[in-house]
Amino acid sequence: HYQNMMISNLGAGVQACYRGPRLYDTDKTKLMVKNTVAWFKKHREVLEGDLIHLRRADARDLDYWLMVNPTGKEKGLLMVFNPLDNNITRKLRIPLYYTGLTKSAKIRLEDQKMQQNKLNSDGSIDLEITVAARKYSWFTFE
Repeated sequence: HYQNMMISNLGAGVQACYRGPRLYDTDKTKLMVKNTVAWFKKHREVLEGDLIHLRRADARDLDYWLMVNPTGKEKGLLMVFNPLDNNITRKLRIPLYYTGLTKSAKIRLEDQKMQQNKLNSDGSIDLEITVAARKYSWFTFE
């Protein structure tokens, strides 16, 4: 739960101030905090860009948004959350028009291998996305 809260804040460009006697209580939690902050720092340029709401969060299906920075190396970062108790697979149309990408995009699911994809004529791309129950995923676009 703690990691999901951190990722949802940082993945929306919110640089939250976590208050309390400590950020972690075990070595496992300390590693999670360290890795989550490192993830934010790695993608900071795009995460501090503009937020494009793609679906109103209602906890009934995938919740997702697109962070964009047309002048950065990473032009977009799609955050996808699954609030349900079962895995979800959906085909989503993502409007990469806002990233400044026009004809094609290099797409990477989390830290996997990058793939070149052609964009639709309206500057969007159709992605089939699977997110495990109560988990999240992200895509970067260059």
